[in-house]
Amino acid sequence: MVIHGTDDEVIDFSHGLEIYDRTPITVEPLWVEGAGHNDVELYGQYLDRLKRFIDVEMPKKLTRSEEGRAEASGH
Repeated sequence: MVIHGTDDEVIDFSHGLEIYDRTPITVEPLWVEGAGHNDVELYGQYLDRLKRFIDVEMPKKLTRSEEGRAEASGH
């Protein structure tokens, strides 16, 4: 999951977009409007998005991955 502040003064926002575009398996990114490089966690949507990623999206990805391995092994 890519999280990037739109006003990052250390790593330009375009780098976050590029990473997202080049990632083969993606989930919805979080572009934090107005956040810089070291303050993204101060924005409420950061914790909300991180929680959704951990509680919902990761378990789905893991389940799909386990199903794919079971099919490949013939189980």
